[in-house]
Amino acid sequence: MRVVAALVVSTMTLTASGCGPNTERALLTRFFSASRLRDLTALQKIATVVFEPARDGIITSFDIVQMTAVQGPNGQPVSEGVTISAQVRLPDGRTVPKKLVVTMEYRPPAGDRDPSHGWRITAFSERPEPASTPRS
Repeated sequence: MRVVAALVVSTMTLTASGCGPNTERALLTRFFSASRLRDLTALQKIATVVFEPARDGIITSFDIVQMTAVQGPNGQPVSEGVTISAQVRLPDGRTVPKKLVVTMEYRPPAGDRDPSHGWRITAFSERPEPASTPRS
């Protein structure tokens, strides 16, 4: 039961061991930039997915809103959910705000001691904006 409680607590908090807003921001910037150009060679080093310009649009700017980490048995983060608020230029030319949740997973490269290496973007999904309450 203690392990479950520890996992729940660690899921709700972000640890500073090798990950922080700068690491996530840098990786997300590289990901959206390479996706915009459809640079699959660059993407294969940092992601298993592509933010397809023809389908998903192009991220023109973003802010990190929230980060949640899941820690492995050794206390190191193994995945993160990073919620961003982004301006997205859609294929039809409109620019709209969207909230996205980007999943990052950590698999340390063999022999690499830099904690920022090994993070890869493995998924993203749109989080719908909550419906506004009509005024009466």
